[in-house]
Amino acid sequence: MKDLSKNIVVPINFSEDTNNSLEEAVFLAKKLDSKIHLINIIEITDWWNNLVLSKEVKSKLLSLSEEKLQNIASQYHDIEFETNVLFGRIHEQILHYSESVNAELIVLCDKHRKDKENKILGSIVTHVITESKIPVITIKNKIDSEISNIIVPIDLSDDTDSQIKSAIAFNKDCDATLHFVSVLFQSYRNRNRRIRLKAKHLERKLNDLDIKFTMNLIKKSKAYAYKDILEFSEKNNSDLIIIMTHKEKFSFDNYIGAFAHHIINYSKAPIMTITSQAVNSESGSFVNRFIDPLGIFEENKE
Repeated sequence: MKDLSKNIVVPINFSEDTNNSLEEAVFLAKKLDSKIHLINIIEITDWWNNLVLSKEVKSKLLSLSEEKLQNIASQYHDIEFETNVLFGRIHEQILHYSESVNAELIVLCDKHRKDKENKILGSIVTHVITESKIPVITIKNKIDSEISNIIVPIDLSDDTDSQIKSAIAFNKDCDATLHFVSVLFQSYRNRNRRIRLKAKHLERKLNDLDIKFTMNLIKKSKAYAYKDILEFSEKNNSDLIIIMTHKEKFSFDNYIGAFAHHIINYSKAPIMTITSQAVNSESGSFVNRFIDPLGIFEENKE
């Protein structure tokens, strides 16, 4: 396994939106005792742009961006910063840089405003959250000042145990209450029975770990399950929702990543997304640092 130093990568473009992601990262850096890598990416999308931009122009852009980054970092005296200006496609540079510094977390902003009814995730956010080998937190307008309640939607997918382990490992530095929640669907009796069995089994596991948690099985009342989860999140004053990006196996929300897509789009709370790549990678992220010496999370044989 690689170096376990704690690094948070925060891409900014000097807009108000990315200022929000920086404030969230500062809060998390204090909570997790992490270093922030503040990066600005000057987008060059093809060989022609790269060719016509002279060395002089690139040097000037680099200098201006680096000065802005340094000015921002200097405002936070109790946080360790590293600043870098990069050239290239934005999502590619975010992913490559995060891997190069063995980051454990990326913090992104979602630019969509509340007054936009038909929200569609931007291509940059979509690429990063679906391709990242480490967890990604996406925020809108809510910036955490504490993390007291973490929502963890669970289902019957193979990735659920990894999602639960990640939530527990992340929560070691937060000491929040983990609210595990699953939606029961009318007419899906066999699935509901299996969900109830899984919830009971998980409850026994969590009691053995002596952590603060609630177990919640809610009947589907909205048109789509993600709406029930978001309503539950708001009722419980969620500070964070932790989800896997690829979980759908049933006929409802039948597009890969659709559940995650809707949660990220419409949640008022920050969202942590975790990919299967992140779970299986050898990064130093907390996702890979869950320790289970008693075998509590061995495969469920019930």
